[in-house]
Amino acid sequence: MKRKPFLLLICLALLLPLLFVGICAIGLPAKYDATYMGELKYKCGRLASVRGPKIILVGGSSAAFGADSPLIEKEFPDYEVVNFGMYAALGSRMMLDLAQRSIGEGDIVIFMPEINDQTLSDFTDGTYALQGLDGAWELLRQIRPDLYPSILGALPAFAMEKLHYQLAKTLPEPGPLYRRDSFNEYGDIDSEIVSQNIMPEEYDPDLPVVMSDELPTEEFSDYLNNYARKLSKKGASFYYHFCPVNKLSVTGGTSASSAGSEMITNTHSLSEAYAQDFYAHLDKILDFPILGDPRDAVMEAGWFYDTNFHLNRAGRTFFTRQLIRDLKAQFGDTSLTEIDVPAMPRTLAFTQMSDEEDTVLRRSTYAGNTEITQITIPESVRRIEDGAFDGCNSLAAIYLEAWDPSQILVGQHLLDGTDADLFVPAEALSAYRTDYRFSQYADRIQAR
Repeated sequence: MKRKPFLLLICLALLLPLLFVGICAIGLPAKYDATYMGELKYKCGRLASVRGPKIILVGGSSAAFGADSPLIEKEFPDYEVVNFGMYAALGSRMMLDLAQRSIGEGDIVIFMPEINDQTLSDFTDGTYALQGLDGAWELLRQIRPDLYPSILGALPAFAMEKLHYQLAKTLPEPGPLYRRDSFNEYGDIDSEIVSQNIMPEEYDPDLPVVMSDELPTEEFSDYLNNYARKLSKKGASFYYHFCPVNKLSVTGGTSASSAGSEMITNTHSLSEAYAQDFYAHLDKILDFPILGDPRDAVMEAGWFYDTNFHLNRAGRTFFTRQLIRDLKAQFGDTSLTEIDVPAMPRTLAFTQMSDEEDTVLRRSTYAGNTEITQITIPESVRRIEDGAFDGCNSLAAIYLEAWDPSQILVGQHLLDGTDADLFVPAEALSAYRTDYRFSQYADRIQAR
């Protein structure tokens, strides 16, 4: 008889923390509306509200940066365009799941993911998913349950972060670009900030675009083929289209033999060869059409902005014109696509820099230094190589002087090999923690 109260106490001890986490995560008011992730629920709302035939672009941030929806609508006046591109770390599965319910007869769905492990697999990052769903928890019903473990695993930290904002009576303050009001009504990134390539080397060497025959994963290609069949039953069309790719970033996991060795005489020829081989690989495993010539998506560095996938404003027009032409070709539409494309902007290349070493913090500068305890990185640094602090066992603090995190390129292995935290200007703390790149290190970013 005495066991029952004891067991009840054990159950309460286990359930109360879970209940507290649930109340903080779901019961507190939404906190992320102004951030980049805050756009997700509004994209879902617009997609659900458009009743007529739609052209829906699904993908990561390359779709958000890569399409000019009003231009597409002008060429296809019988359709409304919805840009349903968000962020690679959300994963393609989540975006496709969220879109499926709102896709109807006559709709055209163009899937244009970044070429990487996140978007061409069943991956989803629970933290970003929770930020995007914050305040619209009913959308969870549209996501397949096998993605829930990733989301639930991130719930405790997310709940504590929301509680912190609630108690401090503050909200995340995103930077000037990666924020919800950089999106237009269609879901395109439409900002004057995105004017030219700001990458010091014209591409991001830490995030190469590997066109590998191991992508997509077998599970994800099966998912895509099933998805296409489901849409077909609804009377909708599903297509794959290459996203824009900086030609300098392209490497391959395939042989590039289809192009012939005589073609591979320079970087551009090699990147096009990899694209052709990757196209042939996709054509074998996907049961739905691939739009266009993949080589048209391998673009000059001057069309890009801050990643190997993000186009600047001129690049967006250039790519959108090609996307329209590819879609017209699919439907046998021979009408002219008369879109004026601005001149390709100049890049922020090393030749325009006063000092290369002030621009890029190389791995060779500090990696392996076991004595240094703190490092100050001046505002002039525009990129920090992955592993730049690897082996810095005594390093406790990395001070970043830049106020705008979007001006610094960092990869996914910035803090590998060190226990140091990043210290940033106090007024820029929220901007760093919600930034496109730095947000993955949010739990190690502190105010100076």
